[in-house]
Amino acid sequence: MANVFLKRLKAILMAGIDILIPPACLVCHTRLGAAQKSLCPQCESQISFVKENFCYKCGSELTEGYCETCHQTEFKFELSRSSMHYQTPLTELMHLLKYSGYRSPAAFMAEKMAESLKEYPEFEDYPYITAVPLHRVRRRERGYNQSELIAKKLAKLCGKTYIRPVLRSRYTLSQTTLHRTERLSNLAGAFRVRRGNQVQGKKLILVDDVFTTGSTLNEISGELYKAGAVSVAGFTATRA
Repeated sequence: MANVFLKRLKAILMAGIDILIPPACLVCHTRLGAAQKSLCPQCESQISFVKENFCYKCGSELTEGYCETCHQTEFKFELSRSSMHYQTPLTELMHLLKYSGYRSPAAFMAEKMAESLKEYPEFEDYPYITAVPLHRVRRRERGYNQSELIAKKLAKLCGKTYIRPVLRSRYTLSQTTLHRTERLSNLAGAFRVRRGNQVQGKKLILVDDVFTTGSTLNEISGELYKAGAVSVAGFTATRA
């Protein structure tokens, strides 16, 4: 009864907030209807989904059938896919999510990822979802792990089980400031599996916000395989 009361109270409070402060598009600030929480229809129409001409292994765009990304890195994960291209309006949404304390973009991206997942039958027999972890210092600064927010919502939408077996045990520089080779060395030894029993014999989808070089997914995949995972597949909200 207490839970029902709290849910009703929350709904009433949210409705009151929408009346006092009408929701607006997070990118262009156009006023939205009550059911819309992140983007207006015009901004949402600019989203470009990754649907074709990508590498089966890493999901990167192919150039005349050739994958430059796989040529540069020997990936440990089974495969990787991305839902959307990292461009306007998603660049703005991602910045708000990661650096401005806005959590609503995480749910929005998870919903789009759930739509994309229907187009990827290769993920059907992966019952578990986990997220790229943040170091405790960065998580404390940000207040949450944006990849974890996305992964939890995605698991709920897709009827999969969310697990959290990986820790970021070493604080690292932000990957956004580094070149490919620097990204690889920056992440070496940065992750460890703390709950091997959650991983052994399992097939997992590893979720992150952006795929740039794939170095983060690759490093964590290696640790998951060492802990006994049968297969690891990467899935990111966006692809840079």
